[in-house]
Amino acid sequence: MSDYMNAAYTKVCQEAESAEDRFVSLYESHRYYGGPEEGGWYGTDQRLVKTARFSSQSTADRVAERITKLAEEMTAESKKAWADQCSREWDWCEARGLDADFLPEPDGGTEYFVVIENVAGSRESRGSRNYE
Repeated sequence: MSDYMNAAYTKVCQEAESAEDRFVSLYESHRYYGGPEEGGWYGTDQRLVKTARFSSQSTADRVAERITKLAEEMTAESKKAWADQCSREWDWCEARGLDADFLPEPDGGTEYFVVIENVAGSRESRGSRNYE
């Protein structure tokens, strides 16, 4: 092989994308009320909802972009459902002449997010259930 062909081949191979697996993962992030200490505190759980493996970064990027749009819609729906539930609980208290303190402290809403990761599920976590 000529020096020119050898150099061209080497240059193209250096620019090539590696065949390393990438995972496009959808996560659910849920805030929970931990307890009344120090005026109340919250924690967060992150749960893997779904993941898919891709061998191409460009494909993973395209898929992640599309799924991110869906995750944003799911988050908006979740926030609306949470607000509606809080409103119903408030109305329930008001109809009975009860103060809002009658109800337990509410958990936070649920949000969805997408990441591209090398290890599927690497962002999963469970928040502490103890006041620290």
